[in-house]
Amino acid sequence: MAVSDYWDVAPSSSFSFTPDTSAKTQGYYDAVKASNPTYYETIKSQDPRYIAERQAAQQQEALANAIAGAAGPAATVAPTGPQVALKQLNDALGSGFESRLLPDTLDDSFVNTALTSGRGKADEFIQNMLKRGTLTESGRGSAIKALDTQAGGVQSKLNALSSALLQGDRANLTNLANAKREAAQGTPVGTEFDPTPYVNEINAAGQGYAGSFGNRFNASLPPGDLFDTSGLASAGGAVTRPQNISFDPYAQEGGTLSTGLDDQGAPAPAEKKRRTTVF
Repeated sequence: MAVSDYWDVAPSSSFSFTPDTSAKTQGYYDAVKASNPTYYETIKSQDPRYIAERQAAQQQEALANAIAGAAGPAATVAPTGPQVALKQLNDALGSGFESRLLPDTLDDSFVNTALTSGRGKADEFIQNMLKRGTLTESGRGSAIKALDTQAGGVQSKLNALSSALLQGDRANLTNLANAKREAAQGTPVGTEFDPTPYVNEINAAGQGYAGSFGNRFNASLPPGDLFDTSGLASAGGAVTRPQNISFDPYAQEGGTLSTGLDDQGAPAPAEKKRRTTVF
């Protein structure tokens, strides 16, 4: 029997229908369940067959519980010794937990930032020499090449610093885990062991090391500049522009310029005499 036998339109969630006889009621719900399961889910609590099935299931569940209660609680097997507790802790931590909490990539951004900053200072030093005229344009190219040759060594030093710090933090986590393993092995026989507090403490320690890594890495950097700029001036060769400190404007002007000594009360240099040589 179809739904249309009880209703002249397709059922929807916007209305409810109560047949006028119990036979029609059951037939209606059966038809809805077969033709429109989604809609049936919204009205099944009114279906007499569904109600009867639920009551029967509840009675069966109550009977099963009563039988289980009469027989007593099911026996449970508790951990039987320290080795069980130790295994539970190791399983909860997982192998290589130190590298999981402090991965190899943790230091990458800090190393790159330090390298970029150090090179930036060295490049700025070159640019300032160029502006002051103590370095020629060709000398600038030579100075940059000199910095390029240092870049690999500087990065190696930074990697060594960060690696040492990372390994130290991982070693600290291992030591903490070993202390917790020792505590787990002290669990009395037959006592239930929960590794969760130990795991949480170790995870929190790892997060603390990761969060403070950047500050500790920066604090470990050697004092001064990472790139050596002491020889960059000589890399440019001789400087010929007037800003060169070896340039003497007083001699260039034939002694007509003031040396500044006369402004301080000192006698000015004697005027140079012209000499005529007859050949």
